Amino acid sequence: MKKMMKMRRLFTVILMLLTAVYPVTMVMLSGAGIVYNRESYGSSLCIAGALLTVSGAAMTAGALLTLSRRRAAAAMSVILSAAGLVLCLCMLRMLTDHADRAGWSDALTMTPVSEIYRRRILPAAVPALLSAGDSVMKLVKHGRAQKDAEDAPGILDDKD
Repeated sequence: MKKMMKMRRLFTVILMLLTAVYPVTMVMLSGAGIVYNRESYGSSLCIAGALLTVSGAAMTAGALLTLSRRRAAAAMSVILSAAGLVLCLCMLRMLTDHADRAGWSDALTMTPVSEIYRRRILPAAVPALLSAGDSVMKLVKHGRAQKDAEDAPGILDDKD
């Protein structure tokens, strides 16, 4: 039992570190940078940047909700993680398509900007999937515990 508790704590630490690095630092700050430089990008990319920031916030909230033991928090975690990931991937697709059409590349290495965006933002799927999977496991565990509690016979017989 202690080994499971240690593994659970290690999983939580890894999940929080991955969340701090990818959805918060990479996704949200990339979106904020696009919004900050909106004069250079135009309104459609400014909206994509804002939605990228929202998706990072949703994935972060989903990861933070895995810390709670409540069933409602686990359900919200699944919803927020999945919605944030889908929105993030849609905005990534939009940004990379625009960057490829415009021919953007890094000035020093001549790496296409779309490739830079992919390398920064795609790893955000890992903590989102981990938090959604963890929350689904919690929901299944709560469901089984509730079913076992309903099926268990009473301690005292009421037949007397």
